Amino acid sequence: MPIDGPKEDNFFISVSQLNTLAKDLLEGQFPSLWIAGEISNLSKPASGHVYFSLKDELCSVRAVIFKGHALKHGRNLQEGKKIILRAKPSLYAARGEFQIIGDDVKLMGIGEQELLLRQLKEKLKTKGYFNQERKRAIPPFPNRIGLVTSATGSAVRDMLEVLGKRWPMAEIWISPARVQGDAAPSEIAKAIKLLNCASLIENSKIDVMVVGRGGGSSEDLCAFNSEIVADALFESLIPTVSAVGHEDDFTLADLIADLRALTPTEAATRISPNQYEIVEHLKASAEYMHQAASLKIQKFQQHLKLLSTRRCLQKPLDYLNQKSQRFDDTIEKFNRTSSTFLRQKSDKVASFIEKLQSLSPLNILTRGYSITMKAKEFESDKATVIVSAEVLALGDLLCTRLHNGTIISEVKKIEP
Repeated sequence: MPIDGPKEDNFFISVSQLNTLAKDLLEGQFPSLWIAGEISNLSKPASGHVYFSLKDELCSVRAVIFKGHALKHGRNLQEGKKIILRAKPSLYAARGEFQIIGDDVKLMGIGEQELLLRQLKEKLKTKGYFNQERKRAIPPFPNRIGLVTSATGSAVRDMLEVLGKRWPMAEIWISPARVQGDAAPSEIAKAIKLLNCASLIENSKIDVMVVGRGGGSSEDLCAFNSEIVADALFESLIPTVSAVGHEDDFTLADLIADLRALTPTEAATRISPNQYEIVEHLKASAEYMHQAASLKIQKFQQHLKLLSTRRCLQKPLDYLNQKSQRFDDTIEKFNRTSSTFLRQKSDKVASFIEKLQSLSPLNILTRGYSITMKAKEFESDKATVIVSAEVLALGDLLCTRLHNGTIISEVKKIEP
C-alpha cells in the first residue's frame, strides 16, 4: 500500500508511527473473525481486562478481552478450555506485539491438557489425597524450616527475607529444584523426599516445608499439577505448605498440601511467628504476672496486719497462760464429773447385784430347801428337777443339792 509523503532519501518515521500505522492497517483490513483454540496463560488482573493465549497444535496468539466485554464473557474462561473467540487482529503498539481483541466467546468443550488434569485430579481424590481430615496443623514455633524451590529465583529470596525478619532463630534448609520445564516435576519430588530423609536424622527434625515458586502463567505451573509431585507431597512426613503464586487457579499441590499460601512471601509469613510480637507478648505476660504477684503480696500483707491486731499475737505469753489455765480448769472439772459419774454407776451396779442374789436359787437353798435331780443328768444340759415320784425307778441314783453341799443317794423304795 503506497504511503503519501516526501520522496527524499532521508525520509524516516518513528517506531511509534510504524506501530500505529501497522495497527491501523491490521484493524482496517480484517473484519471480526471467529477463531478456535485452547486457552492458556490466562490472567485476570484487577483492571477487569482478561488476557490469555489462544493456541492450537502448531501456533498461539496473544488475546485480550477488554473490561466491557469481559464482564459478560470472562467468567466462562478457564485455563485449558477450548473456545471459539470472535476477535479482530490488532497490534499492541507500545510493544509492537501482534494480538487479537475479542468481544464474544463460545465454549467448545475442554482441551486435552485440562482433560488429563481432570482425570488425574479424580484419581487422586479417589485415593484420598484431598481429604481434609489428613491435613496437619503447622507448628506455631518452627525450629527448622525446609524450602523446596529454585535456588536462584525470587521466591527463595523473598522467603529468606521474610523469615530473617520475623523468625531469625529458625534454621532454613533449602532443597533446590527447577520449578519449570520438563525436568521440574521429578526434581521437585526428589527435593521433597530429600528433606524428609534429612528430617529422620537425630536432632535434624524439620518442622514445616514450603514448596513453591514465584508465580507465573498456568502453563508455567504445570509441574505442580504432576502426579509425581502429588505423590511426594502426600507421602511427606513433614507438614507442607504450597506457595505456587497463582491466585485464580488451584494446583494439585495446593489441594494436597496441609496449607495453601498465595505467594512464597505469604507462606513465609504464615509459618513464622513475628519475633517482635512474641517479645511484646512476653513483656505483657511478665507485667501481668508482676501485677498479679504484687496484688497477692498486698493481700497477704493486709491479712498479716489484721492478724497482728489480735491479742494472741500482741501478748502471746499471756494468751498461752490463759489457755493453759482454762485447760487445767477443764481437766479438774472432768475429774470431778467423772468421779461422780463412776460412783453413781457403781452404786447402781451394786443394787443390781443385790437384787440378782436375792433371786438366785442358791440363796433360796439357805432357807432349808433342796433340789433333787437324777445323778446321770446332773452334769448335762438336759438335767431336770424331780417334782414327782412317778419319774423314778428303784435303783435310780439321785443327786440332791443343798445350800452347802451335794448328796448322792439311791432309790430303795417308792411310796405313793
